[in-house]
Amino acid sequence: MVEVADFQLKLSGDTSDRHEFQGYDGYTALAGFAWALALAAHFADTGTVRQRGDFTGRQAVRANIPKPGSIIADFSVVLLNDPIATFNYGTALAGVSSSVFLTDLVKRLFDRNLGRTSTPTTPLLQALIEKREGDVEALTAKVEPAIKQTHRVIDNGAAKISVLGGYNMIANLDRATKDYVNSNYQDNAIKQKDFSVASFNANSGYGSVFDFDLGRTVAFSMSSRALADYGGVFSWGLDQYANRTNRRINIQYTRILAMDETPKRYIVLNAQKVDQ
Repeated sequence: MVEVADFQLKLSGDTSDRHEFQGYDGYTALAGFAWALALAAHFADTGTVRQRGDFTGRQAVRANIPKPGSIIADFSVVLLNDPIATFNYGTALAGVSSSVFLTDLVKRLFDRNLGRTSTPTTPLLQALIEKREGDVEALTAKVEPAIKQTHRVIDNGAAKISVLGGYNMIANLDRATKDYVNSNYQDNAIKQKDFSVASFNANSGYGSVFDFDLGRTVAFSMSSRALADYGGVFSWGLDQYANRTNRRINIQYTRILAMDETPKRYIVLNAQKVDQ
């Protein structure tokens, strides 16, 4: 059943209050948001993460001409499939519409990339995170450049962007969030410690580990070579996590950090099972 999800960007402050923004950066920002929607829509409609070629999500996103007010840009996303069927969930989660699920998913993608705690509002997204968090983390990483791009108009025609899905607030973007998403730096110091594996996508090498020192999960990624060499270790670790055995894996890694040195992502170099 075809369903349409509506999204909106509201720009305010700076020259947007006069219904203007810098042409290149303004339209680049709108294109960035459209790309974030395309990646999320493809995952919602097909259950797969894709970012190249003429994939379903590219065709799903429609945009209207920006209108004054200060500047409002409307987007609509055409969803073709029921997410309950896409992700093979039974009737227990029936009743979650495609548009509501997509809005919840887009909010999580923004929250995760802005360093904010995200709590799903739909039981479907909660169930999906519990079952396929590795896929959701992979999507989160793929959407990061698009969210950076959405910030391009900040200080280039707008002081604030309000991101809405239907009538629900998804995120407020401003100079502070722009600084955060653009502040990544690579800490190449090799570190090593034990983790439990909270999620893992064996195809992409993305996932998350629980960092006992931080008391939270942190996303990770790895090269194709590391995935070939150590993917089995992470699959084993995820199985231990699911079965609550408390067994861990030891990882050598470098880090992607925010400017305040908060870890955004770990880059896996080596991994092995921890003997009990």
